[in-house]
Amino acid sequence: MRTFEDYLDPELMPAAPEVLGTLFSLVLTDIPAARSLLLQLNEVAESMNGAFDGTIDETHVPGLEGDPDIRIRIYRQTNASSPQSTLIWLHGGGCVMGSVADPQIYRYTDIMTVISVEYRLAPEHRAPAAARDACAVLEYLHANADKFQIDRDGLVLGGVSGGAGVAACAALMNRDRSNVPVRGQFLLSPMVDDKIETPLSALRFPEWAWSQDHNRTAWSLYAETPNPSPYAAALRAQSFSGLPPAYLMCGGLDLFRDATIQYAQALMGADVSAELAIYPGAPHGFDVMSPMAKTSLRAIAHQRDALQQFSL
Repeated sequence: MRTFEDYLDPELMPAAPEVLGTLFSLVLTDIPAARSLLLQLNEVAESMNGAFDGTIDETHVPGLEGDPDIRIRIYRQTNASSPQSTLIWLHGGGCVMGSVADPQIYRYTDIMTVISVEYRLAPEHRAPAAARDACAVLEYLHANADKFQIDRDGLVLGGVSGGAGVAACAALMNRDRSNVPVRGQFLLSPMVDDKIETPLSALRFPEWAWSQDHNRTAWSLYAETPNPSPYAAALRAQSFSGLPPAYLMCGGLDLFRDATIQYAQALMGADVSAELAIYPGAPHGFDVMSPMAKTSLRAIAHQRDALQQFSL
């Protein structure tokens, strides 16, 4: 029987697997410690980006009915190609860790304005809190576009991993609430299904990769019930009609691969335009762990092209 390592693109072996192993093991045992370590890793990654040619501002926007205000961080790069367009960014971290300061954002700031959302995390705040926060930001930006110097018709919902799952849920919630116009969903390795049981999930994943154990733990902390609503697990939606066009990307060795494919099929089956990219031999987060690998460079270029297609 073939192993995870047999399928892995050798260039996508992370440079520091032991650090990732420590991070993911903490997800199973100590969420505050996992958050602290991820924050440190993101700070190191951000320091390697060099000086940002633009402005980074922070503010708070009102939450939905009865919810607390939401912290957002606004990235505006000088000479961005479509500064009136806005990517509403939901960071990764399995919905249990991560923050508004996500270094992955810098990949996209020369294309459009990026607004990163500090959505509420589990276990302190179970679903649908995260999707409600994303929806609140979407509605507020649409209503106050002039204040933020953006176009209200150029809003894109996007994110990575858990954040991509939140983005997909927010698109569903927005459709069911106020139906603010959204130009696209930008979903990278999205966490959309709490029921992942596929041949891929049966592989023995190395300690540095997001495995079924980590996934079950995150879902147990995040989902509001044993049978989550579509505002927690987007693939559980009864209807996918009326949703914005979507770009979906995932690695061929990512635990979320099959759910990502199913979500793309569900969108297309509802006559929603969807583009799907799967990269063979690539584990979860490959383009962040090994950004200079050939596969990662192709994936990043494809992400950027997709995002440009959503710009005004």
